Amino acid sequence: MAIRLRVKLSSIMGKTTVAKALVTTGYETQEPEVLIPRGVAEDLNLLPKLPSGSEVKNYVLADGTVTRLILIPNAVQVWVLENDREVGGITAHAVISERADEVLLSDKLVSKLGIVLLDIGEGIWCFKDEIGKTVRRSL
Repeated sequence: MAIRLRVKLSSIMGKTTVAKALVTTGYETQEPEVLIPRGVAEDLNLLPKLPSGSEVKNYVLADGTVTRLILIPNAVQVWVLENDREVGGITAHAVISERADEVLLSDKLVSKLGIVLLDIGEGIWCFKDEIGKTVRRSL
């Protein structure tokens, strides 16, 4: 099992959407990033017309292959939505993938959102301020 959360994404274009996102430590970045499929990018009005400052960059995937993705710096704010609380408002770079089928949160974004992975195989996590008090489960 993996850890998936409900997130709210709000773009610099004034659009907001809610999506399920995969929490992964394998998506390593220098700054907070969120990888989004084309459909989510369109919902956020980041496509088809790209905002200024967008660039195509090469990303090395876990299997060593290289893929080209669209990077839009500081394009979204991200929140984690839980039944009892909403955490976030973290600004992140948007990375658009034509082939992705779900939203991915980078390691730096996961950290900024205060998400602590307690048992990835069982889908158990909590927020940093809940350690030892609350246990949450993947969607």
